[in-house]
This record gives sequence, structure tokens and C-alpha cells, in this order.
Amino acid sequence: MPNSHNLAAHMSIDENNDENFDFDTNAIHSGTQHIEGAVNTPVFLSSTYQLNQERYDGWANGAQHTLLYARLSSVNSEAVAKKICVLEGAEDGEIFSSGMSAISTVLLGLLSKGDHVVANPDVYGGTYGLLTEDLPRFGIEVSMADIRDVTSYEAAITPNTKMLYIETLSNPVLKVCDLEAFSKLAKKHNLLLVVDNTFTTPWACKPIEYGCDLVIHSTTKYLGGHSDIIGGAVVGSADLIAKIFPKKVHFGGSADPHACYLLERGIRTLAARMPIHCSNASELAKKLENHSKIEKVIHPSLKSHEDFEIASRIMPKGTGMLSFTVKGGDSAALKFIRKLNLFLEATSLGGVESLVECPFNTSHMFIPEEVRIEAGLGPGFVRMSVGIESANDLWKDISNALDQI
Repeated sequence: MPNSHNLAAHMSIDENNDENFDFDTNAIHSGTQHIEGAVNTPVFLSSTYQLNQERYDGWANGAQHTLLYARLSSVNSEAVAKKICVLEGAEDGEIFSSGMSAISTVLLGLLSKGDHVVANPDVYGGTYGLLTEDLPRFGIEVSMADIRDVTSYEAAITPNTKMLYIETLSNPVLKVCDLEAFSKLAKKHNLLLVVDNTFTTPWACKPIEYGCDLVIHSTTKYLGGHSDIIGGAVVGSADLIAKIFPKKVHFGGSADPHACYLLERGIRTLAARMPIHCSNASELAKKLENHSKIEKVIHPSLKSHEDFEIASRIMPKGTGMLSFTVKGGDSAALKFIRKLNLFLEATSLGGVESLVECPFNTSHMFIPEEVRIEAGLGPGFVRMSVGIESANDLWKDISNALDQI
């Protein structure tokens, strides 16, 4: 029988130094707990752990990274947190039950009544709702600025500003944020810089290397990679994560151990999947630019993209996300996506299969129309999450659907 003390009571995120390995190797090996010789981290479907003195000591010191109770931490959440920290170059991290749980815990956990945060109106729809509906109810002030114009963020800063909130690549307009410029701004005014890196992943961009304080992921997307889990993650400095951990416990956004196992499994193939996502999206973008029924194509690999130069610096490997505008407005866009066969009409993104949606009636339906249009989500706007199928087959599907509208 395995001894209960074979499993460390306190699982330190930085217990192994993985800095000497390449990204691809770390994606597979970092964080994995080879308990009883298992090649993969076993799934620990236990709500609680047997107490011993080491665990009592960890409890007394705040309980972070201590195996006590699965609402706090589990073997599986600790393993995958370590993996994401290594890939992002972060000191510490926590895993959450969803991307919105991660975002909500960061914003509500680090901001208080009377504080002020600057964000932009074309963030993910759920984030926009949290910023504009919920934060003001708690007395937290929110201002919107242009993610393409760092001076607009600076102009919005007030004496009570505590945080700048950005996305590496905005959802779904695919505006590229100049992380270097925003980091300088945040440091100039002694502000927290929080970035959602879901669309790019650490394979394409590591915001911490540019000076960002906290990096958020909806692990449901590319990190999980198979459209079979819901999850979130926050990584950054040990001091900030130590502040976030008790809020995660209070708000109840802890991740299920089995979902953490699936997330770790998904990340192991991240470096294999992402090049295909990105090359497929880039190839489709080039072909769509030349199609008569397409008004505009948005992909950072295109020289026509407004942020092409910034993308070349910040995320030169690209992205698997692709947006474009179909001529004829929303009705034509809906007709188009419903003529597709390989692309599934579904919300979410980042899975191996290709998905398509119109944001006006999905992720951004609750954002006022005038705000959507000003942010670049005009009539006929389509967002694609390009999968790892054959690019030739995907283009045939798109071309055939366009021929029918």
C-alpha cells in the first residue's frame, strides 16, 4: 500500500528548474507529478487529504500550495499550475474553474471600492459585462480607452487608478496590443498591468517578458485544445498570486481535478498544435483577401492589418484566430456560416476542430450595437477559430459556402 506521506504535503510551484529546456520540452514535462512512477500525473478525485504536521503548518501559513482540501488545491491543479508558470515564465499561479472565474477573481480580488481601472471596449464580451455592470456596483470605477493608442490609456488615468487591463490580441477584432509600451506606462504610474493572453498562448507570446504583472488564460481554449474542458488560470509574481489565492477560495472558483488532468494533457501537445492553427489561419486569410464577397479580412499576418508591425514584434508566430466581414451584412454572414460543413457554428475557440460564429448574436450580443460598431464589429462580421484540419479542405468549405450567398 502506498504510504500517505509519499505525496508531498506542500507542492511548491518552483521546486524544479525547467529554464534550461525548450518550450516544447517544458510543455510535456514541466509540472508532471510522477507519483508511484506514473508517466502522467494521476487523477486525484479526492475532496480532502489526510492531515499531518507539514499540512497543519501549511494551513497556518495560508494554505496556498498545501494539499488539504480540493477547494483550495489538488494534486492536479498544482501540477498544471506549475506547467503554465514554466511556459509563461511566471513565479507562481493558480488554476480556476473557468476563464471568467479567473478574470473576476483578479478584478474583484485586487480592486476595492473607490479604485479605478482602465480597459478597452472591445474586450471579450463576458469581461466587458463584468467591467461595465458588476464592478460599478461595488464602487469600482471603469474607464474605456483605445488599446491601439497607449496615450488614450494614459489620458484616462486618474489619482485613484490601480490597474490597466488589456488583451494581447483582442477578441474578436484581433487588435494587437503593444505590450512593451503598456508596460512602460504601467511602471511610469505604478499601476498593475493585467493581460488576457488566451488568444496567443505562451507559445506565441509571453507577456511577463514585456513587464506585465499578471497573465490570465481561459484554459478552455488553446491550452486545453480539445473543446472538452472549462477552466482558467492566472500566473504572475508570487506576491500577487498570494493575494489572489484567498480570493479564489472565498469566491469558490477552484478547478475540478479531472478538468486539471485534461488541461495538463492538452498542454502537452500545445507546441505541436499551434503551428498548424496559425499556418492554416494565415493561409485562409490570404485567400479570403482576394475573394469578391469579402469586404475586409483581419489577421495579424497580413500586411494590410493595422497592427502588422506590432504583431511582428509581439507575436511573430501568429494566431489561429481569423476575422472578416462578409458583404451584405449580418444576414449574409449568417447565411454563409450556415452553409459551412467543416466549420461548426459554435461559440468558444482554440480546439483542434474549426469553429465559426457571428459575435453580434453570440459572445457580444449584450454589448450595445454602437459600442460594437465603434470597436470594429460592424455588420457582416465573422469570427473563425481555425482548427488543425487540412487547410485545403477548410478553404474548399469556405469557398463553397461563399458561392451560395
